Amino acid sequence: MSVSLSGRLPKDDKNGIGMIGAALLDNPTSTHLIVAIVTTEKVTTNIESGEVIPTARIVAVEAWPGSSADAKSLRRVWQEAYEQRTGQQALPFEKTETAPADAAGDLLRDGAGVVVSFPGSSSSKTPEEVDLICQAADLVITANLASVSMLARKLRIGRAAAERLMQELRRRKVVGEAEGSKEPPVIAEAADLPAIVEAIRGPRADEDQADDAATDPEQS
Repeated sequence: MSVSLSGRLPKDDKNGIGMIGAALLDNPTSTHLIVAIVTTEKVTTNIESGEVIPTARIVAVEAWPGSSADAKSLRRVWQEAYEQRTGQQALPFEKTETAPADAAGDLLRDGAGVVVSFPGSSSSKTPEEVDLICQAADLVITANLASVSMLARKLRIGRAAAERLMQELRRRKVVGEAEGSKEPPVIAEAADLPAIVEAIRGPRADEDQADDAATDPEQS
C-alpha cells in the first residue's frame, strides 16, 4: 500500500529539525536521525488503478545529531525494524551520501518532498536571534551548567528553541557533547565570554562605516 507524505513541516516548538542544522553545516556528508509523529491529512483514490492512498501529515518532529547517544540508540531500533521489514541488515542511507545542507539535504527521502533550511553564520540571523545566543552563552558559562531547561526558564522560551540554542553553543565550542543522560560539559570559561560574544555578534555595521569614513579621502 502506498502512502504519501505532505511537504509541510510543523512550526514553532513542534519542529525540532533545527537541532541538527549546525551539525549538517559543519559536516555536510554526516547523517543524523529524526523521528516524526504523523496523522492522516487526507485520503485520495487513484482513478486509473483504484488504489486508495492516505497522505500523512507531520504534526511533530524531533532530531538528534548522529554522534549523540540518543541517536545511536534510536538507530539500533530503526535497524531492527528495517531488518524485520526487508530482511536486509545494511541500512539504505549507509550506502548513500547526504546532500549539502544548502540544498535541503535528504532528511526525509524517497519522494517526501519536504524542504528544510538551516541557519548559517550570525550574519544570516536577526539581531534578536544574535542577542538570544549571546544571552544563552552568558547564562551557560556563568552558571557552568549546560542545561536546556535552564535556558528555557531563564530566557522564557520553548524547550525546542532552547535546544536549538544549546546546539548553537555546541557548534561554537561553548559546550561539549553530552554523554548519555548527563548534561553536556561547559568547555568555555568566564574569561572567554567577551571573545565569544564578539565572535557571535560579528563586525557591526556602524564600526564598518566608521572604518570606511576614516579611510575615505573625500571625507577628510
